[in-house]
Amino acid sequence: SRFLMPLLALAMLTMSCKKSSDRPDIDNSTPRTNVPADMQGQWLSGTFSMSEWWSYDGTQYEGNPYERSVAFNLSPNGNAEFYLAIATYNGACRTEGFTYQKGTVTFNEAAHSFTFYPQQGNYRGLYSCAPGSNFNRDALKSELHAVTYYYSFETDELGKEWMLIRFSADEAEYPSYFKKTNW
Repeated sequence: SRFLMPLLALAMLTMSCKKSSDRPDIDNSTPRTNVPADMQGQWLSGTFSMSEWWSYDGTQYEGNPYERSVAFNLSPNGNAEFYLAIATYNGACRTEGFTYQKGTVTFNEAAHSFTFYPQQGNYRGLYSCAPGSNFNRDALKSELHAVTYYYSFETDELGKEWMLIRFSADEAEYPSYFKKTNW
């Protein structure tokens, strides 16, 4: 199901990022608005491949070939955090990438959009077959760009509410489904 999120990706996401209290506070150099009550909190979207890698003799689980998790943490005062964890596995080597950004957010409720203005961030990469290429670095100011997302809400057949996010106002664009969560 598109709503399932791999536990491994969540573990990578939470283990790879320092707690927000460990990072410098954000300032007022970027725009901010109060976050609408129904948008406040922590939101998570994740996917995984339905095929799984097992050893050729079928005795050892090797991992999913692709995983992705995206998360937002939207504070009432307009502070915001963005997380992205991606992992691929080809049966021999695992590649993992992590992105963390922290900044402010503005909401345009009439347009059902919000714009995230990152002020700081961190990028990490792990290559199991090429550990000399691993990296962990802060984002350069030139890499921190405002991004506008378009949102709506949908309730599934079980009564669970999802936040849908698109990169354009075109409702025909397939959205990413986010569930409210806590970490």
